[in-house]
Amino acid sequence: MYSTYSYWRSLVYPDRLAGELGQGTMNGFKRRVFAVFILGIILFVLRDMWGMNTETMTYILANGTVDDYTISRYVALIGSVLWSILYMAFHFWGVAWILSMITNISFKPLLKLQLVVTGLLLIEKAINFLIFALAGKTASVSILSFGPLAMTFLENWYLIYFVNQLTIFAALIVAVQYRFIRFYEGDEIRKDVIWLLIALQIIFALITAAVGFVPMEKLLNLLMIGGL
Repeated sequence: MYSTYSYWRSLVYPDRLAGELGQGTMNGFKRRVFAVFILGIILFVLRDMWGMNTETMTYILANGTVDDYTISRYVALIGSVLWSILYMAFHFWGVAWILSMITNISFKPLLKLQLVVTGLLLIEKAINFLIFALAGKTASVSILSFGPLAMTFLENWYLIYFVNQLTIFAALIVAVQYRFIRFYEGDEIRKDVIWLLIALQIIFALITAAVGFVPMEKLLNLLMIGGL
């Protein structure tokens, strides 16, 4: 039996996706992978061109010559493309491999699920980018998270960055993953799989918060002005 992979249908009905995977071959998946990766690269490039996440670097580069600034912006653009590929590859292939380790599902079917998840992460970034672009300024926290609320009563920036990763989309991702795994494994599903999925999101949030806590501005000053 043949079926066609539909991103939006898989997002709304991940259990149906799991059922179709067990019935035969699925067409159109590679085209959807290519489309998601291309759109993701475009999104990261637009964010870089607008200056999102590069505000600490701009004033440092502006102290040099025009040629230095131009070259630096091109390098930053290339870095943005490479980072987008790495980011999407991890959430597509890497997380699929992790899920295959904690469930009884093989690696390839989980790729269909993780394409949905990767798309959700890109949609979240696109929403934040659109709002920041319309506002004409950025913030260190996402409006789709508890980050803005945490800033009102927390002073520890690591905790703020951690809470900032606990977004509406993170909860949606756990729900989509659970519905897929529950249907795919049937009665043999591990009872603690929902907690494993939540724990996975918490671990990702802890790591991301640690990376965001790195003093990039000081490092850039050392590299571009003071030297290492």
